[in-house]
Amino acid sequence: MKSIADVISNLNNKRMGSTSEICFEHKVQANGKEYVKEIKKITFDGEVFCPLCERERTTQELSDEEDLKIKRAMGRRNYNVFHNHNILTDIDLLEASFTSYKATEPEEIANKKKASDVYAKYREGEIFNAWFTGLPGVGKSHLAMSILRNLNEKGEQDKSSLFVSVDEMLLRIRDSFGNKESRYTEHYFVDLLTSVDFLVLDDLGAETGATGTKKQATDFTLRVLYAIANGRQSKSTIVTTNLSKNDLMSMYDSRLVSRLMKNQVRISFENTVDKRLGDMEL
Repeated sequence: MKSIADVISNLNNKRMGSTSEICFEHKVQANGKEYVKEIKKITFDGEVFCPLCERERTTQELSDEEDLKIKRAMGRRNYNVFHNHNILTDIDLLEASFTSYKATEPEEIANKKKASDVYAKYREGEIFNAWFTGLPGVGKSHLAMSILRNLNEKGEQDKSSLFVSVDEMLLRIRDSFGNKESRYTEHYFVDLLTSVDFLVLDDLGAETGATGTKKQATDFTLRVLYAIANGRQSKSTIVTTNLSKNDLMSMYDSRLVSRLMKNQVRISFENTVDKRLGDMEL
């Protein structure tokens, strides 16, 4: 950027003069009527222009420049949400990608393609919820994180993304009840999870215990999850769960399940085996 002294020096080396030409592009209001304000054009270093038009153009350029700075700053802040606020119980998920998801069986190949399609639609601006359902270890969280990482890393990085383990989140909120120094309050999480553009709620239902326990969610759990679901009605949420729809309906309030399942795409694993047991020798 040129210094003020450079600009003044440059101006002094140029010649300014008057002309007989008039600019008729500007209007004023007077007595309830609109009138054309005639502005006499000038010459500057051989070029003829309207000084008011030039001032407006310069003002717009400065405004556009400031808007771009703000957009870039917001983009950096949104990009960093993913790296600074994820709540994970398995840190290996941070390396999850579509490439590293090894799909060999027909269902795995089909579901990987569906997950990739979900990502593409989110990038195009579509708003809907995506559900990954099936037994533990089939790759639901892996594919959900793959969608989220791509959304965060590609494009203009102007959208915020967040991956949250439901069980771990609720544990941190409970801990804050007796820990005045903890920032992980109910208000903190509800505000954070409703503000991001894309959210993964990982392992919904795990907070009540093992699959098949038929336990019902506590009033505390329902209150937190309902506040999050209610605040995300106009945003996209990805949910992973080991539970069937009937299990979810018996475990949670029907209003909560209805909100989370609104306008959903379902990706179900019915035949895929636990990938985490593949290399174990007994």
